[in-house]
Amino acid sequence: MEKLSQTFANYVTDVTDQLVAWGQPVPAHLPQYLAQRYSLFEILIGRKKFLGIVLEDDSDFRPAAFEKHVRQLMAYAVKLESYCLIARGLPGYVRHRLVQRGIPFVVPNLQLYWPDLGLAVQSRKAKNAPVPVDTLSPAAQAVLIYALNGNMPEPVSSSVLAAKLAYTSMTMSRALDEIEANSIGRVERYGRARLLAFPEDRQSLWKKALPFMRSPVRETVRIKEGLLTPELRIVAGEPALADMSMLAPPKEPVYALGRKNWKKIAGKVDRIPVEDGGTCRVQLWRYDPALFSKEGKVDVFSLYLSLSEEDDERIESALQEMMEKFAWS
Repeated sequence: MEKLSQTFANYVTDVTDQLVAWGQPVPAHLPQYLAQRYSLFEILIGRKKFLGIVLEDDSDFRPAAFEKHVRQLMAYAVKLESYCLIARGLPGYVRHRLVQRGIPFVVPNLQLYWPDLGLAVQSRKAKNAPVPVDTLSPAAQAVLIYALNGNMPEPVSSSVLAAKLAYTSMTMSRALDEIEANSIGRVERYGRARLLAFPEDRQSLWKKALPFMRSPVRETVRIKEGLLTPELRIVAGEPALADMSMLAPPKEPVYALGRKNWKKIAGKVDRIPVEDGGTCRVQLWRYDPALFSKEGKVDVFSLYLSLSEEDDERIESALQEMMEKFAWS
């Protein structure tokens, strides 16, 4: 139920641009034949409250029979004036019959018909197909790194991704265009909402996306390590790889910084041309490494990309070892 409630809330929020809350179960001593079919919850959308009727058993669901059941179910929610049927999935012909009968319903990420909200939307294809790219933008690559790190077990809207990854809505929309155009992920449109999904497992996604990805490092500078505050020290490069393989670590530390964090200190530090006592190398990344760092180190996928072009057999071997050890499931 938790997964359904979250998917429902995300979907209806994207479509309505209103805050959606899934409330507590509505106490009801339903007859056995109704209790087997339905669960009742209070749904809050903006300032309006509705009775959410969750269809638990859709094996022989018939809209005509449901109309009779609704009259009984609403008797347990006397304070609520309206209801909505919520189903995990319904055949197209059943959804069509529900619309014909004026029965409000939501199948998350597929269709919403809810006259009381003034909405009737369903998935549809884009009129203009996006154009494939040779190399993904930093925002599109950040989305893939987010997914590869196990953060997208189910479809996610572009607005949620924009908030999670700190990009504008327009930038994230373009990122989804790139991913869709290159057939890396599937983008579905539901009204004004766009949801991104990766149907394949993470290992397959990595193999498919890798040809379009590049090193996240746009520049490397050397500064005094003492000028880098502890919270900004995300271990990267060879030191991070050494921690995940048999590679011997270099003497000089390497850290990764995003654009915003670098701007905070750029005017306060001097760039040092050669390795010296107390120096460190700082990789300036195209996206924020802190979004995906774990235990003070950059994520495995970004680390691989940052070192994959190094002409060093030691590093090549260590990268292969790291990926072979990675727990995909």
